[in-house]
Amino acid sequence: MRKAVPFLIAAAFAALALGATAQEKSPKPPAKQPVPAPATPATPPPGGAAPAPPADQKPPKLVIEKLEFDAGAVSKGQSVEAVFEVANKGEGLLQILRVQPACGCTVPSFDKEIAPGKTGQIKASVNTAAFSGPITKTVSVFTNDAAMGTFQLTIKADVKAILSVSLPQKNADGTESLVSRETEQLGLVFKGQAAERDFVIKSEDGAPFQITQVQTEDNNIRYQVIPAKDKLSAHFKVTVPADYPVGPITGRFTLSTSHPKVPTLNVNVFGTIREPLMVYPKEVVFNGLSKDYIAQNPEDAALNKLVTVSFETGPELTVTSAKSSDPALQVTYEATAPNQRYSVKIHLDAKTVKVGEFNAKVTVETNKQTIVIPVSGRIF
Repeated sequence: MRKAVPFLIAAAFAALALGATAQEKSPKPPAKQPVPAPATPATPPPGGAAPAPPADQKPPKLVIEKLEFDAGAVSKGQSVEAVFEVANKGEGLLQILRVQPACGCTVPSFDKEIAPGKTGQIKASVNTAAFSGPITKTVSVFTNDAAMGTFQLTIKADVKAILSVSLPQKNADGTESLVSRETEQLGLVFKGQAAERDFVIKSEDGAPFQITQVQTEDNNIRYQVIPAKDKLSAHFKVTVPADYPVGPITGRFTLSTSHPKVPTLNVNVFGTIREPLMVYPKEVVFNGLSKDYIAQNPEDAALNKLVTVSFETGPELTVTSAKSSDPALQVTYEATAPNQRYSVKIHLDAKTVKVGEFNAKVTVETNKQTIVIPVSGRIF
């Protein structure tokens, strides 16, 4: 019995060794690979349609009968409300991803999701306050329908002014007609000249009205309201006086009216006031000239600078003298248009000019005012 115990222990160790060897020779099962998560549909890029839905997803089918809405004649300032019916004839959910108007005057609203067999709406509101006459506004629609991924809606209207604002205009044949215009650009106006515009305001729907109040931020511009006896029209005269300060003209007027449909009107006058005495250029520079070159080329344009002095509103200018603060600058002048335009010549004299930088002034005396022209340069 004692001899059997060692034998059993030895047999157990042998079995363990054989099992370990067999385990090493047995092939290992392959490692489990991670299963990728289902892809999330991509967000449609700006300006593009949505990507195609997965193959196992039922597609929607967008059906819209009209892509254009024509409001016809509308009153200026009235909002045009366009409604487009959108049906989903498919088996999947229809999504309206984005609605993008072409301009800020159009504000859209829409049903974002439309179930199969159901109908939704796309609405667009157009503010006509800034328009006159025929207008066309567009809205771009982006959906998840493969066939109608992106399409465009159009809103049309003919904007009619209830209270029209016009200015008289001379025609080529000498006659005069009214041109619809609420804003007048005066352009360049010279100080000493008055500028006047006569706006005609007319009731287009036959309702009488009155201008009850005028508001403006520029009290330097004068105005006058002249109503017609029948109260169906009025004249609004705007005058920029001759003594208006030099600079921009910004005449914005808000007119309150008694018309039941037009509580306010806007009339604008813009322009620029400039001094009639013109100097060009306003300063003169002699740059990078050697003293030897000056001596050898006295008639070169680089040594002879010309300044034009003119009076833009008529032959009223007389130049009486022109002189320099630096003896190296010789100044002469001559009339190029009698009593209206003069040419002032500034000549760099080789005999008296000095090497180095210089700064001087040329003073031109006229019957209007004294003109001072800065002159600078560098001589080497």
